[in-house]
Amino acid sequence: MIKLQTDRLILRNFLETDIDDFYEYMSLESTAKYEGFEPLSYEESIYFVNRKIPLDNEIAVILKENGKMIGDVNFSEAGEKGTYEIGYDFNEKFWSRGYATEACIAMLNYIFNEVGGRRVFAQCNDDNFASIRLLERLGMRREGYFIEDVSLKKDSNGDPIYVNSYLYAILKKERY
Repeated sequence: MIKLQTDRLILRNFLETDIDDFYEYMSLESTAKYEGFEPLSYEESIYFVNRKIPLDNEIAVILKENGKMIGDVNFSEAGEKGTYEIGYDFNEKFWSRGYATEACIAMLNYIFNEVGGRRVFAQCNDDNFASIRLLERLGMRREGYFIEDVSLKKDSNGDPIYVNSYLYAILKKERY
């Protein structure tokens, strides 16, 4: 079980009671825009929350002031031992308030200091300016630019729509 606290947030494992808050932002086009899924239905939200409940790498982000779940962060080991990828989704009603930065800093600290991470990276579409700014605020450096490297959506004919993406990373010794 994970339970981390920041000044304004609690980061913890998912609970069944998170379904409504999860659905609130995962059903939005703004959340799905840069992801490999369309806005989720309520039934899909139930399915995904139930899959996340037992996992220690899928973390709900909760406002301390009222207990509302406003987003989630996740991490997974990728490639070389000690290398982790992070990801996140936040409810657009809570954008531009520093919550994602606060939650991701807590997650980076956890990965580097508790999990034994040496390197953490993240990828984002080259036109996802909010995500680019977040990754740079976290002290991550842009390491790569990939042209049409991934397809997360399909066009009306069912053909893949390829996007360009950036790779950002940070080493433990650089900041933590």
